[in-house]
Amino acid sequence: MNLKLLCTSLCIMLCAGTFAQVKGGHNTKLSKLYTSGKYEICLFKAEDMCADQAAGREAEPHLYAAMCYVKLYESSDPEVAADYKDGMRQAVKYTQKFIRKDIEGELVAQNADFIDLIKKHVKAEIKTNFDKGNYSKAAAAAKNYEKLYHKTDYLFMYYSGILKCMSNNETQGVHEMADARAKLSEKIVNNEPIKADPIVKSLIVDGIMKYTQDLLNEKRKKDAESVITLANKIFPNDGYIKVQYNMIVGKN
Repeated sequence: MNLKLLCTSLCIMLCAGTFAQVKGGHNTKLSKLYTSGKYEICLFKAEDMCADQAAGREAEPHLYAAMCYVKLYESSDPEVAADYKDGMRQAVKYTQKFIRKDIEGELVAQNADFIDLIKKHVKAEIKTNFDKGNYSKAAAAAKNYEKLYHKTDYLFMYYSGILKCMSNNETQGVHEMADARAKLSEKIVNNEPIKADPIVKSLIVDGIMKYTQDLLNEKRKKDAESVITLANKIFPNDGYIKVQYNMIVGKN
């Protein structure tokens, strides 16, 4: 296993124990099963509810399914862990469904710590593939990460577009970057703060640095200037962005 993914998995195993139950939930049946450590039974019940036409409209069963998959994935019983070796992939899927089902976002806000845990797992996948130069897989993982937001994060959407461009899917990537750029530019004009998701801020900066350098290498200086100028407005205090901006655009 890749060292970064291994470290992330160990972190997940340590952190997962802190999630005693769904915060703000009302499903006492699933709560009792989960808090008593009956994770597999709880998972089966939760998945049955998720599949039910009526109960499946509720967000809570999807969150319990996700939390159970994490618990089973990090089980100290090797047989259980082997049975749920794809547990994190399933946890990501159910967390995305939970976020989509929670229309008002109240449960999402109350269970942000668990969602952050899932985000960190997907972040590790993005970074591992990015560092290997496998930008197609990094872009696919980024698409997964986008679904972990309750509301669109336009800065991450911009980064996701960059990854698509780097993976030779430039048509879609440029379109995605343009849509995100319009929203970000509107915030800048209106002096609205743009806060980078702290979990993936370093990935976004790394992506901008690599992409602008690639554009320079391809003799596309104007495109590089456009990207780094926007980045410099969003990250005015980032040393790496500032150096890249001065190198491409020139010191003011």
